[in-house]
Amino acid sequence: MTRPSATDRLETWGEIASYLRRSVRTVRRWEADEGLPVHRLMHKTLASVYAFRSELDAWRESRESAESRGPQATQARNEEGGPSIAVLPFGYIGPEPEHYDYIADGLTDEVISALSKIHSLRVISRTSSMRLKGTDKEVGRIARELGVRHLLEGTVHCDRSQLRISTRLIDPSTDDRIWSERYEGTLEEVFTFQERIARSIVESLDVRLSNEEDRRIGERSIDELIAWRCLIQARQEALRWRRDSIDHAVRLLGEGLAVVGDSARLHAALGMAHLQYREAAVDLSDEPLKRAERCAGKVFELDPKESAGHLLLGWTRYARGRIQDAVGELKLSLETEPNHPDALGLLANCYLISGRIAAARTLIERLVSIDPLTPLTRCMPGWADVLEGNLEAAIGPYRQMFEMDPGNPMGRLFLVWILVLNQRQEDARKLVEDFSPSLVGSPPAQVAALLVAALDGAQFDDDRLVTPEIERLAAATDVFPRFLAQAYAFAGDAGRAVRWLSVAVERGFVNHPFLDRYDPALRRIRGHEPLEELLESVETRWREFEV
Repeated sequence: MTRPSATDRLETWGEIASYLRRSVRTVRRWEADEGLPVHRLMHKTLASVYAFRSELDAWRESRESAESRGPQATQARNEEGGPSIAVLPFGYIGPEPEHYDYIADGLTDEVISALSKIHSLRVISRTSSMRLKGTDKEVGRIARELGVRHLLEGTVHCDRSQLRISTRLIDPSTDDRIWSERYEGTLEEVFTFQERIARSIVESLDVRLSNEEDRRIGERSIDELIAWRCLIQARQEALRWRRDSIDHAVRLLGEGLAVVGDSARLHAALGMAHLQYREAAVDLSDEPLKRAERCAGKVFELDPKESAGHLLLGWTRYARGRIQDAVGELKLSLETEPNHPDALGLLANCYLISGRIAAARTLIERLVSIDPLTPLTRCMPGWADVLEGNLEAAIGPYRQMFEMDPGNPMGRLFLVWILVLNQRQEDARKLVEDFSPSLVGSPPAQVAALLVAALDGAQFDDDRLVTPEIERLAAATDVFPRFLAQAYAFAGDAGRAVRWLSVAVERGFVNHPFLDRYDPALRRIRGHEPLEELLESVETRWREFEV
């Protein structure tokens, strides 16, 4: 190995930072967190630092090579032509955080929501941004992971009725502050401050607003502090995926409506809370759908153009298996909220299960660009790969989803499923064996075990392995009946495979090319007359589907 020459040497932190075109603070972080090769000479009272250009070049090349292999880096390159920003979770630094911490979270949400209404600005979603709450990652690394050009940081201090907000907009490529501002006033002025922050960002990034975008940034759907608190806290509760938490969210939103009377935003949030009962498999009956539809009706009475109403109806239509109707509602929702991750993800899935992969991939690319840290988002490209018959390519995205949230039983089930489709029995079996003891009897664990056993050649004499709980899940979604159909097909039980596939079709899965050409499980029972008849009816529905 060639020794570095004396002329290759940089003698101070300032020279190292200048060579790397970064601030001293950034290169110090890189040394501590990412192995930047800096050497020290120890003296009697202190140490001096030095580095070699050749070693820094090698470190930088290795680092950039690793990043270039990541999905976010690819997306960042794709988005180079337009402005992009991530709003990092505002930190609460005042007294009584148990009473006032919600203000920091709510302010983060509101700024993201306001900026997301701008078509020409790519804004990282709330779900991905909130995953960075409390992070100690340096800003450059965060920006690379998210694929954005700018970051907004902020802190909130509240002392009874007095509010102080500090914000700064950063260029992470240089670690330089582009803009900073401080806002002081009463707590009730939080609604004015959030609009001022959003407009300052727009001005700093030189983003041009249409008249409609300018109006929507300035509109206030809630200007009552108590109701706003109820909305923010209800959102946090509903995402805990437990009956008691969702019940609490519904009560909070009821309290908010009691304060302000009718509010389109509160009714929309209440509708989404009702849908959460189904998403969390707490209540799979028709009642949550009816309540969500009533909330959507209230939303449209108050604001006929409100995108949240269309999103609610899109979810209920999808849940009822009316996929074509769901597509119409979701497209209307995205006309005014083009960067809403829920609408993008659901519409993409509607296209995927209907056999319109090209249309879905366009939406998936957009979704990944604004919501890269959500596990379900990470697997969407793999789901598209599966439906095009590229089963091996799908393993990576599903493994990424699992590794981001290894405690999620559905993430483990999905990874088992894709490994089974790829005939990777040993890998799939190991995942089944590693289910947490508390989850072994859960539907995801049972279905995962059924898939592995079927691939191993097990014969199932009856439906006793399908518990009443799994039956309820299979009747309410298109996912579980597909898994059951594939398990029985692998086991050679054509009758039960067709029975469960019929349920999936009724729930909206009409992707005929996948079922007819690519599904490795169905290949084992092709020629079975009821299956061929079912595929004929699926083909008709697939051809009639409109994007």
